[in-house]
Amino acid sequence: MKSTNMLERLNEEIKRRTLVVRIFPNTESCLRLIRALCVETHETWLEDNPATFAMLRDNL
Repeated sequence: MKSTNMLERLNEEIKRRTLVVRIFPNTESCLRLIRALCVETHETWLEDNPATFAMLRDNL
């Protein structure tokens, strides 16, 4: 399923970035990184697949 692959890719990117940082000073800093990645990924998805998202929105 395409949606599952998109979520798996996001999970892998979060895992990769958190491994780079390794130690977070607190929980909030980890959440900030994850939120930033989610926003970045969301913007990329909207730019890459505008027709797909428009079709999904119309079907709701």
